[in-house]
Order: sequence, then structure tokens, then C-alpha cells
Amino acid sequence: MKNIILFISLVCLCTNVAHGQYIVAVGGGDPEMNASKRDTIAQCDVQVKYELKFIPDTMKRDKYKTQTMVLRMNTKGVSVYQEYGKYRSDSVSAARTRNGKIRLSDQNEAIKYQTQARDNITIAKSWPENNQLLVRELIGLDGTFTYTEEKPDFGWQVDFSQTKEVAGYNCHSAKGSYAGRDYQVWFTTDIPISDGPWFFCGLPGLILEASSLDEEFFYTCMSIQQGTGPVTLRSLDDAFKTTREKFLKAKRKNKEASSAERMKAFGDKIQSSNISTNNRKRVYNPQEKY
Repeated sequence: MKNIILFISLVCLCTNVAHGQYIVAVGGGDPEMNASKRDTIAQCDVQVKYELKFIPDTMKRDKYKTQTMVLRMNTKGVSVYQEYGKYRSDSVSAARTRNGKIRLSDQNEAIKYQTQARDNITIAKSWPENNQLLVRELIGLDGTFTYTEEKPDFGWQVDFSQTKEVAGYNCHSAKGSYAGRDYQVWFTTDIPISDGPWFFCGLPGLILEASSLDEEFFYTCMSIQQGTGPVTLRSLDDAFKTTREKFLKAKRKNKEASSAERMKAFGDKIQSSNISTNNRKRVYNPQEKY
């Protein structure tokens, strides 16, 4: 860990911590298959794995789900955050693509990691412009959506008197709010990158732990290591450009859709008596309430 601190400190002497743009993206015979276009936006200096723990149904507050997320960043503040299975899938495809194609065996390996992913969202910060947020996500039956806006302001209130150790790093406390939820986070100035999991950023150090005060969402650092390789994003060419309001509405529609509604949307593409077609809406507890 201390090697990471030394490495970051040396690089940060030559660069300022950027407060930049976000982007959210999704990743997704013949011995070779066409590979999705990807853009390299940075070289990774630091990689952090987080456990995301959340309550999907507020009527069952003792029932949590967990996901492993990964944040890959450079010391200038450019980063990509996504589910770990999605990252591994994209990494295999990107590393083994030749002339825009990937071998079928490698494609199958990428699919293996992809099936482990449960979240299509990918968030990249500080690219391509400062202070802008670009979100892209595969929203089920409705296709792939993107929107851009200024990055969120959490209105952080920092309390340097509160300290605790997270993943071996001394951290300070801060509280802030965004999209209908209040948060407490713990950040370390030992890693002077203004970043963190999800949309969290804007503090003088890396956020290693975050929780909503209603105890419905928790992010905890699992590991930190010096990064290697490129930070890449899938092309946005196939995404439908919209607004944040419409994006969240489409996401809610997809998450709450009953199995009958989903079958109707697929039409004749799926025909199976084994698939439930009830009209009951699914539960959905979004982290962004508005």
C-alpha cells in the first residue's frame, strides 16, 4: 500500500488533481467475431475494488444484495467505474482484439465474465471535458441511453477531526447529499485523487468508504493496487442521447416491468411456457431518487 502512496505522490508532483467530467457507459461459424469499438481514454495508475451492498426492496430491510465494483483511474482524475465482471469482460475483448475482430474462444471467455455482471452501468470521470457528466447504460428492452450534464455537487461538509482506518489508510469524514439521499463518506488524503465509487467525488482525496444515512447503500474498499494497462470505454455511437430525467424514467420503467410486459416487448423473439408471465410489478429501490 505504501508503494502505491509513494507512486501517486511522485506523479502528483507533476499533475494537478482534475475535477472533471463523468461518462457512464456499457459494455456488450466464423472463428473470429466482430469486436465492439473501444476508446482508450487513459493509462491506469490505481485500481480500487469496492463492495457495493444495497437493499433492493425497502419492505425487506434485512435482505441485502452485494456486487463487486472496480474503479480504474490515473492521477489526473480520469477514471472508469463499473461492475468487476463487466470490466473483466471488456478487458478480455480489448486485449485480444485484432483488426476489429476477436477470436470466438476469447469471445466465449469474455461472455463468461459478462454473465457474472448484474449492472450495466459504467461511470467515467474527467473525460473528455472538465465538469461534465456523461451517462450511458443499457436499459433493458428500451435500448442504450446516454445523457450529459454538469457533475453532481454533494455540498460536502468535511470534518477532519473524525478519523478512522479503511483498507490500511487513515481517512477523514465528510457528509453530503445528492438526488434525494444523504451520505457519509471516508476519504484519504494519502491518495490525493478527487474520486471515489459511483458518482462520488469533489474531496481532497480518494473516497474509500461511503454509506447512505438511511442505511440502504454501502460502498466499502476491498483492495487497492497500482494499476496497469489502458482505461477503455465502449463506443457511444449506438446509444440514444437523452436527458437525465428521461434516462431515469426509462430505467425505472425497465426495472419495474413485470414479466408479462417484458414478454410483450420481446414479441415472438421468446416463446417458452417455462417463463412466468405474471403482471406483478418488480420492486425497485433506485439510489438516485430524482
